[in-house]
Amino acid sequence: MSELGSSLQYHRSVGSSSRSVSEMSVDSNYIPEFSLGMRPETKQLYRPDDRSTWDEWNPGNIRTDAEAGSFAQECALIVRREPHPSNNNQAALHSITVQSPLIKKVLEGTFEGFEGLNTQLKQLTFKAPFHPFYYCWHRFEKLRQDEQDQDTKNHLNLLYAILSKEILPHIEVMEDLTKNKVISFDYLWTIFSPGMEVYTKIDGHDRIVLLRDSRYGSNMSGEYFSLECRYIDCDGLRFGYVETSLEINSFDGVKKLVDLDAFPSHLHPNAEGLVGRLHARGDKLEQLNGFHHMSYSGFYTARSSRQVRKRHVESGRIIIDPHTFNIYGMPGPNLESIESDAPTDSADDKIFGGIHNVIYKATSQAFQEYGNALKKFEKDRKGTKTLSPKQRLLCTPIVRGYCLTSKSWAEFDIENVGSVCWSKNTFARLVLPHGYKDIIRAFVQEQLSRDDGFDDIISGKGLGFIMLLSGDPGVGKTLTAESVAEEMHQPLYSMSAGELGETAAEVEDSLELVLELTSKWNAILLLDECDMFLEARTTADIRRNRLISSKFSPFAPGHIVLLEAYPSSRPVFLKKLEYYRGVMFLTSNRISDFDPAFESRIHLTVHYPALDTASRLHIWKTFVRMGNSDSRLSDKDLATLAKNEINGRQIKNIIKTGRLLSKQRKVPLGMEHVEMVLKVKRGDFR
Repeated sequence: MSELGSSLQYHRSVGSSSRSVSEMSVDSNYIPEFSLGMRPETKQLYRPDDRSTWDEWNPGNIRTDAEAGSFAQECALIVRREPHPSNNNQAALHSITVQSPLIKKVLEGTFEGFEGLNTQLKQLTFKAPFHPFYYCWHRFEKLRQDEQDQDTKNHLNLLYAILSKEILPHIEVMEDLTKNKVISFDYLWTIFSPGMEVYTKIDGHDRIVLLRDSRYGSNMSGEYFSLECRYIDCDGLRFGYVETSLEINSFDGVKKLVDLDAFPSHLHPNAEGLVGRLHARGDKLEQLNGFHHMSYSGFYTARSSRQVRKRHVESGRIIIDPHTFNIYGMPGPNLESIESDAPTDSADDKIFGGIHNVIYKATSQAFQEYGNALKKFEKDRKGTKTLSPKQRLLCTPIVRGYCLTSKSWAEFDIENVGSVCWSKNTFARLVLPHGYKDIIRAFVQEQLSRDDGFDDIISGKGLGFIMLLSGDPGVGKTLTAESVAEEMHQPLYSMSAGELGETAAEVEDSLELVLELTSKWNAILLLDECDMFLEARTTADIRRNRLISSKFSPFAPGHIVLLEAYPSSRPVFLKKLEYYRGVMFLTSNRISDFDPAFESRIHLTVHYPALDTASRLHIWKTFVRMGNSDSRLSDKDLATLAKNEINGRQIKNIIKTGRLLSKQRKVPLGMEHVEMVLKVKRGDFR
């Protein structure tokens, strides 16, 4: 095996820890000539195996023939060697202890910003294969060459003479490989420097992460190269680093750099485009940190304590709220502070950038282009921005919050998040008795502003606004709540009796959460089809009383509620109505047996009469005019259709189905399409 080839083995498995010089015996009769580390000599030590002590080494005759602790403490360097793990006839470097204060002063500049190193240690030990020196070799060389003090230079030359034989052959091979834009598995370590930005793809997303450390490892599947990295995430209150690991599996021969599962980000074939996209994504994350009501189209990950599911929504409404997600959804990531980051962290910083880093020098053109792309965003750092341009590249592509459509805590792709496109004129198109719309709008606007200062005699009570909408199905009760939310540009949390928990306890806990969330998000709460809660109670209804004391669940759609007796004198549901601070709409299909206990807690009751011909005509016209589809329906046709005694929801479904028929036949919506749907609805197949 060649000297270089055998040396590579150290990059996969480094020898065990060494005894420090202070552990060796000291000659009490020895008279020191130099202070600690100031003798311009190197002390060579050797051990035959990791169970033996370190003793003086004679290159011509490897033996353990002296203990020279006192003399060794004066030497600038202590060099330790041991048999090479793959060839016992060769001695390999195990470690170098720097004792010279002159060298340490230079190394302080060499490793400025390098994590895990403290050059002020009394005995500063570097173990083979000396990765820190490899990554910062050009900076070390420059500082050595520029050194003016001769004593310091003499000490530096001692270290350089030893390390150059270890480092330079690897740099030469790395430069040859990267010049041809390839790398071998054995030499992966040479292109990944701590502190550099690494490109990878995670779940289909382009990602840039910050490298902290790297190492070779193995498992049942074989060897791999592990990259310990970090990226930036947020918890709704602050930004911070999150740890993550990447792996590159072993491969034979050489591989194109850009074909690796992860590679230095400045080598990306479209670095300028990559930087632009990721900077924009990070800027968007910064804007969305906190609470926001947004629109979402695409796949998202619904999370609960029981399962994780992929779901899809089109133009669905979501609440971005990572802080509340971490409390009620799933625990968020542990964030490390980013406050210690240097204020100037552009791609060409003095620590790891430019000619001072062997990887960047070997790929200088690509590195320069990458740096130029990043500099375009440096001006954005000014102002109130929390993150620097470089930090925005490291941001996660995921935001956390709540999906109002599926009633689930979820993680969303930030690129699929957009502003809410509010429906126009929905409130104006409502069919309500004269003056009711003005009253509803005024009540809701005042409540959402919360600036009237009105309170109940008991502090905390009566701060909400509860409205009951009663009438036959399809007369516009649900549409009223939806239209009000659109008119006020507020989130709508809609739920019905079909979304109750399985037990009274679950129902109670769930409603408490819903009321808390809607109040926090300033959302309008729609409690649909709540007849079972509003009916007057009798002695025979004692089992139902427990249900009235319960709450609704956003997590259990379609469940049947199990009723149970509850000997409480104060129904919890009624109490929650008193202390609710938001806007709540209750809808009911009947009001004949209205419970008086609820009546005093409802601020406004609107009864929707059955639709007459004029109301139905208005609804037919409204739905026909909605959307971009053409229609051949005349006013006479609509007047004829309005004579059918059907409700608004049925009219909506008929128009929707008729449009599907007309679209299939590639003609505008006509009377024949609507009549066909009506025939099917009546069961008339003649």
